[in-house]
Parts: sequence; structure tokens; C-alpha cells
Amino acid sequence: MKIRRTHRSVLTAGLAALTLVLPATGLQTRAQAAARPAVQPAAQRLPLGDANLPETRTTTQVAPGVTWTRIKRGRPDARDHWTVEVALLKDESAARSLADRLDDAGFDPAVSRVDERPQDLPSNQPWGWRVRVGELADQEAAARLVKDLRAAGFKPTHTYFTGEDGTGRTGPWVVDVLRVSAAQRQRVQVRQAQDRVPGGETLADMVKHMGGIAGINGSYGSDEEDGTFGDVAGLSVVGGKLVSEAVQGTSALVLPSDRRASPSVQQLSTNLRLRSADGAQRELDGLNRSPGKIRNCGGTGGDLPTERPRHDVLCTDDSEVIQYTDFFYGPTHAGDGVAVVIDKNGKVLEVRDRRGGTFPSGTTLLAGTGDGADWLRAHARKGQVVNVTATVLDRGGRLLTDTAGRAMDVASGGPQLLRNGRVDIPADAEGFNYPDDPGFFDYFATHRHPRSLAGVTDDDSLLFVAVDGRRPGYSSGLTFRESAAVMRSLGAVNALNLDGGGSTTMVVGGRLINRPSDSTGPRLMENALIIH
Repeated sequence: MKIRRTHRSVLTAGLAALTLVLPATGLQTRAQAAARPAVQPAAQRLPLGDANLPETRTTTQVAPGVTWTRIKRGRPDARDHWTVEVALLKDESAARSLADRLDDAGFDPAVSRVDERPQDLPSNQPWGWRVRVGELADQEAAARLVKDLRAAGFKPTHTYFTGEDGTGRTGPWVVDVLRVSAAQRQRVQVRQAQDRVPGGETLADMVKHMGGIAGINGSYGSDEEDGTFGDVAGLSVVGGKLVSEAVQGTSALVLPSDRRASPSVQQLSTNLRLRSADGAQRELDGLNRSPGKIRNCGGTGGDLPTERPRHDVLCTDDSEVIQYTDFFYGPTHAGDGVAVVIDKNGKVLEVRDRRGGTFPSGTTLLAGTGDGADWLRAHARKGQVVNVTATVLDRGGRLLTDTAGRAMDVASGGPQLLRNGRVDIPADAEGFNYPDDPGFFDYFATHRHPRSLAGVTDDDSLLFVAVDGRRPGYSSGLTFRESAAVMRSLGAVNALNLDGGGSTTMVVGGRLINRPSDSTGPRLMENALIIH
């Protein structure tokens, strides 16, 4: 990986003396980029399924330098069917034993070996052994079989359409691609739903009220059950202001506002600190979320059950300090602990003996629980100054800075798919593998789902891709590896996975142009990438 030199600078982000140091490593000036030849990808066929599958492409000019291409590839396979997965087990003997019990109960099980594993966990050993039941005509029949299995004492995990297994050779696939040229890439911004936390909007509403011409859904998020609805579960920077802390070490798309700096995909972390005027210091655990609830884990300071990223898991910590910034709207989370209101210079204006309530415009609020509350009581007394600093770090632990000290946007996702033109999918490091459950990686990564993808080409153009899925006969979705291959074929040299599944949504010209997979329609989302 090339280390590209830039000038460092410091950005002031938000209030309460919060200093946000943003992207340096991996950024490249336009003059440097001009020194290498621009690569315009040929319209090669998508590397999906059999080589001779039918494929059509339709391209629409959305705005100068912005195109939308719809790619349809493949056809349904009459051999595909619905089936029920009962388990994926690490041990073959355990899988065979389960199959015997299913057979004794009158079911007809099939056991198969699973070899695909996280790319960053290489081994010659099989990943596990899959036990399935049924070859069914439709999803309703699969749902009835699930009920029968449960009544017999089994615990089935998923129903599958075999065209979504990741091994089907015909698809079909529907792929929507937004390409923004290097000259127009500053039209792309990360925007928070309703410009605040909490809250959510459909992508179509976000594009409309923000005056956009197109957009794609953004980062993973939280809901009221496992955090704060509208809070991004990972790093979010909007206009140079830090809105949400990182799930440490996971991938993000960095969009500098400076035309001389290149967009990039990097694995980033945040370092948040409190420093009292009396010299005492401690970590700041997070921003704009409920204390003690860390969606997707990857935090610091004793989070349980792990401080490593763990996708779709809620980690907890009973001793935290959370900062509510000017992006937070309405009452903060109430409960035991301490709440401290500070002005833009860090001066403590008010100390409350319980968490909760609002805070005046031009201030922020620090909420403490457990020993975090004890620290605030001791070191954030009324009239004292408490400085809040935040730094964003690349995977080498280096500060990231902008070349001209201007604001930039960052949207997190994960895992990374391409690095310098090569398939590089650190699914284990980025939390998409549960050590005690091989089935999670198998389901999330190696089966086909709707996917939203973002990438950067060699000439600094941006690619945003929405792939429909979970719609048998229309579009099968992609695996992680297929996603990487598609992005590379479209010209990306660096790429990452965004939130997908039912969240995969793309809007062009005010119109929803893909088919979200939820039966209830488009989801409300926390943030999005909007093209103005």
C-alpha cells in the first residue's frame, strides 16, 4: 500500500472544545493523481454465474459526470427450490448425529461439507457441516416445514432459496450502478437522516428534502431495542463533524471536500478523550447514543462480551461517559448517573444528579454511568473546564488529516472488499464471524443477499452499487466474494460493503429505482450517501 504525503491540519468539530483530526494517510492530491494514467474500465460482462448468460445494460445520464447504469444478467434455474437449514456445525460427527435424529423423526435430511471461510482465517480444514431438510416449491411450504421441525423438537435456523446459496450458476441478477466522475465527486455527501439523532427517513425522503438528484443507503444502524434509533453503528462524520464513534478497525468511505485529495476506503478507529482542567483524564466512550449500549461492539474500556467488532451484536458497559453533540435532538437518555452541560469552550455550566433532559443550543452534554459518573462528579464541577478531543486513526494508528483543513465526510460500513485492486475481505477482523457460531459467517457472507456497495476507481471516480436480492426469479443478490468481483469488474480498485439486506435502496431523479426486499417496503435509515 502506498503512503501518500499530505499536510496535516486540525478541524474543529462540533462544540465543547471537541477537536476532530481527520483523514491523512491514504489521501492523495490531484497533482499526484495526474501523474498516473487514468483507467477507464471497459464494459466487461459481470463475473457472475456461467460465462454465456444473457446480460443487458442501460445507461442514463443523470447529471454532468453522473450516470446510472442498470445491468440485468442471467435467468431463473428450474432446479432451484426452497429448503430449510437446521444447523451448520463445526464437527462432522455432530452433524451426522443430528441427521440421524431428523431421519428417525420422519424427515429426509442432507449433510454437506462447507469449505468457504473468512479470507483472514486461512486453513485447509472445512468450515463446517450443513444439515438441511426439504426440496420445496415455495416459501410458504418452507415455513410450514419449519413449524413441523419445531414441533418435533428441532431448532431450524433459516429457510433458503437455493439460488441464493452462492453456488447457483444462472442468477438472475439486477445491478444498479451510480458512477460519479472524479470531476463531480464533490457532489457526493454523507447526510444524517433528518439532520439529527435520533430519527430516520426513507432514502427517497432524504434525497428530496436535501435537494439531491440521487442517493444510496449508507451505514449500519441501531434501533430503540439495542441503542438509539438513528445512531450509526460505526464511524460517521458529516461536514467535518463527528456524529458517531467508530466500531474500531472497521471499514469506511472517506470523502474529502478538498479537490486535491482523493477519496479512499480505509479501516478506521476513533480515540475520544476527556481532560479536566485539574489534569485528570479518561476516555470518552461514545457520541449521541444511549450509555451502555454499543451496537456491533468494537468499543473500548471493558465492553462485554467483547471489545472486538461483532456484527449484529449488542455489547454493554455499565461505566461510560457519552457526549451528546449539536446533532442530538430532544431529551437525552434518562437514568441513574450524572449529566454535565458544558459550553463551546468546555466550561461546565450545570451538573445534574441524574441523566436525562435537554441541553441549550450552543452547548453539549456529558452523561456518565458507573465509574464514568464518578469521574464527572470529581472532575467536572460547575465552573471547571473539561476539554473533549477526538481523533480518527488509520489502521496503522496514524492520525488522519485533510490536505487543506477543510471538512470531509466519512460513512462506515464493512467489510472491506477490495484493497489496491485485489480482493481483500477481512470478515473476521471486521466482526462478521462469531467464534462460537460458524453459521453466522456462512449466512451473512457466503449466501446471496441484497447488497449496497461503494468503491473508488483508479481515476478517483466514485461507484455506488445496489444489488437486489431475496427475490427469486428476479434477482438473487450477492455474496461478499461476488460483491468484490463485481466492484472490480466495474472499475473499482478499493471498495467496501455498506448496510444491505432490507436496507439496500437506491433513488435516482426522485424515484426509487430498485426493489427493496422487505415486504413492508423501504426501511427508515440512519444516514445515506446523497448526490447533489
